[in-house]
Amino acid sequence: MFFGSTKSGNRVHESGNLAGNCKPANIMKRMHFLRSERVLAFALVSVLLAPCQTPSAQPAAAKRRIAVFEFENTARSTPSGPYAILQGSGPDIGKTAADLLITRLVQDNNVVVVERDAINKLLSEQNLTNSDRTNPTTAAKLGQVLGVDAIVLGAVTKYDLDVKTSRSGGRPGFMGFGASSPKVKQALSARVEISARVVNVDTAQVLSASQGDGVATRSEKMDYSELANMMAGKGSVHDSIMSDAMDQAISQLAVELEKTLPKVPVHALIINGLVADANDSGRLILNVGALNGVKLGDHVQIWRAGKEIRDPATGRVLTRDDSLVGDAVIERVENAFSVAAYRGSEPVKVGDVVKGPVKP
Repeated sequence: MFFGSTKSGNRVHESGNLAGNCKPANIMKRMHFLRSERVLAFALVSVLLAPCQTPSAQPAAAKRRIAVFEFENTARSTPSGPYAILQGSGPDIGKTAADLLITRLVQDNNVVVVERDAINKLLSEQNLTNSDRTNPTTAAKLGQVLGVDAIVLGAVTKYDLDVKTSRSGGRPGFMGFGASSPKVKQALSARVEISARVVNVDTAQVLSASQGDGVATRSEKMDYSELANMMAGKGSVHDSIMSDAMDQAISQLAVELEKTLPKVPVHALIINGLVADANDSGRLILNVGALNGVKLGDHVQIWRAGKEIRDPATGRVLTRDDSLVGDAVIERVENAFSVAAYRGSEPVKVGDVVKGPVKP
């Protein structure tokens, strides 16, 4: 409708509408209608924007705690590789592979990785051989002591460098005159393969197996001394190309592991130790510490070992008739032990059982 129409009929008609719309009742109706439209529009916008809320508004899932043990080195070179002439395996790069993987996982920040020093200290205290450390059952028990959700075991299964020499050009000459040396090039192809297994610390079950493959190629001009170093598995050229292949293998392996590790079941941390010393003031020395998951401020219970109830058919211990002595609060934590303040009336004895953590 156009208020500026030249026809008088139209002008009268529009004026009539304006007059009717200006009545108080009509004005209130239009205002109510406009308010309803605004409410409806706001509700519609809210519904449409709901899926677009930022993920940060959602509670973040707890990160899994893992420990990466030193990898085995099971690599054996193919006959065309440089190590074949040495009649042995390549360099021991199991530790290097594990360290590189730890660095990558820490950088990606999708899991919590236990410090290597804590692992080495535990392994030293347990006096385990390399074969023991890579056994899933043993690894699971160590994982429980470390308080992690999973253990990552691995091996470097291939560490090869293939060198192919090509010559072109050059003239033999005559009696030493007019001769020219041929152009010699070495085509290098490095390959590294690393496998890894994720072990559940509660069941010793292998939850997943992943692999990373890395390949690096390049063409180099090398003199005889450089080529000899290459064939002996050393030198700057050798180290550089093998490092490139290793980095690729680690990157691929880390990507595969990070698909699995967030799905690992969370290990229920249980403190189970003994009282190593107790004095009259209520200070207790416990034989469990940070390596066992003990934390400052934890509340634990002290139990007195009772009669063992055995199955008469098999002799297997079914349960024990233990009795609660009192509770204690952890006041100091070291790797292998902790100090607690006892809160109870009955005296604590060396050898009493420590259980926890419990809610205060």
